[in-house]
Amino acid sequence: MRLLDAIWLRLLATAQRVREEERGDSMINWVVLAVGLSVVAAALVALLGPALKQAAQHIVSVLGG
Repeated sequence: MRLLDAIWLRLLATAQRVREEERGDSMINWVVLAVGLSVVAAALVALLGPALKQAAQHIVSVLGG
């Protein structure tokens, strides 16, 4: 019976934490994640730009004949 009590109390604690969590916190986390991913993508394009351009030209030349 103790195991069921522990599970029930943990479930109640989680439900209370979810209920009291401010709604804006999760939105801020998503914005930070989106900005971070866009910065990483821009850095990758900047670093790999010449290689990507060369690869694209090679693909076009192969497909174009």
